[in-house]
Amino acid sequence: MKQHITMAAILERGGRIFLVRPAPAAPWELPSGPLPPDVHDVDEEMDRILQRLGIEAPAVEEDFLQTHYFPAEDGQVVYNLYAPTGWQGEPAPPPGVGSGWFTLDELDAIDLHPGVRRAIREAFGLDQPPDRSADILAALGAELEAAVRPAPPPASAREAGLDVLRTLTGGDPAAGAALRRSSPELADDIIEFALARFWTGPQLDRRTRSLLVVAMLAAQGRTGAPLRTHLEGALNHGASPDQVVEVLRMVAIYAGFPAALEAWAVMEDVFASRGIPRPSRQEPAP
Repeated sequence: MKQHITMAAILERGGRIFLVRPAPAAPWELPSGPLPPDVHDVDEEMDRILQRLGIEAPAVEEDFLQTHYFPAEDGQVVYNLYAPTGWQGEPAPPPGVGSGWFTLDELDAIDLHPGVRRAIREAFGLDQPPDRSADILAALGAELEAAVRPAPPPASAREAGLDVLRTLTGGDPAAGAALRRSSPELADDIIEFALARFWTGPQLDRRTRSLLVVAMLAAQGRTGAPLRTHLEGALNHGASPDQVVEVLRMVAIYAGFPAALEAWAVMEDVFASRGIPRPSRQEPAP
């Protein structure tokens, strides 16, 4: 499935929202633009889109609001929505592009992408975000059913699970005993089922699995002990600091910047505890 990453901005003034129309017969839309394939910083690209429109937004990196997902013919649109605060200037679209200011009440009467209309209404608290959990569970279907009712683990499962646990915890030989003390009812399930079955298959190496878990925990906003443990585990499994940083940058794009920023603080604390310098930004080659 192809991903089309787009940045869009809500420019509000006097209770009206600024919209543009690329062509006379085209639907109205928010000021927006795609993320070029050679650009990795979505905040900077949003800033460039606004500057081309004649708008200065002094804190655009703090103005990210929410990520929405719209279906496309060949995949989906990842729609990163910003709400610039303290912006200055007079929006001036390029020649041939229509523009106008609309109240929220007028949005239902104009030709506007339904996903964009819904995103605007959610931004102003007029609609509640939909609960997509039922759709996700339905899409998983038989795979989810198989995952929750797996075959019994092999006889060597305990040792395989303990090996994963020891690596996640930095080689602690007493990790299994510590887990049994803290969670006696769940320890065997964690070791023989979760770790042995889902961390030792040949399809993915452990480093990749660790980075996947870091991404999922960060996307869910679980920035407590589990995220710290799996950040440590990713490094113990051979992931480089740059790879961990890149995972959280992907979380920012696909799960939202608030989740990534919360996880980022945990990552920096883990790096500091291991004497890893704060990651420096890699600028793209000219």
